[in-house]
Amino acid sequence: MTKYETLRSMMSYDTILKTKCPCGHEGRFSQRDAITLFGADATPFDVRRRLRCSKCHQVGKAEVWI
Repeated sequence: MTKYETLRSMMSYDTILKTKCPCGHEGRFSQRDAITLFGADATPFDVRRRLRCSKCHQVGKAEVWI
């Protein structure tokens, strides 16, 4: 994933956006959920910047990959 690719260009209906916080908590978003929450033109940088861990509440620290 590069910084300038968007969710629209990277994800298809069967791909999963995965996240992992430094505290160890992991999350998964379907294509539909990721685009609904972050927008189709969001970049991985945008997603990482907006994520808040539901366990430790850190913002912007998670790893993001597809």
